[in-house]
Amino acid sequence: MRTGMLLLRELQGEICQCGSHKFQRQTFCWECYHRLPKTMQNALYKRLSDGYEGAYMTALQFLRGAQ
Repeated sequence: MRTGMLLLRELQGEICQCGSHKFQRQTFCWECYHRLPKTMQNALYKRLSDGYEGAYMTALQFLRGAQ
């Protein structure tokens, strides 16, 4: 549950993992989001308790590997 709370706090924030501005309730900024493959983008619409955590971690690893 701790991970879920951290992800919820991140969704409420306005800073992307890359340091750029993002809108609340969005996982990443526009640029990071659009660097993801479409399947990863779609997976980020899962609910917090229904696979979002895994989708987030996969997307984060992808973005960090692409930098």
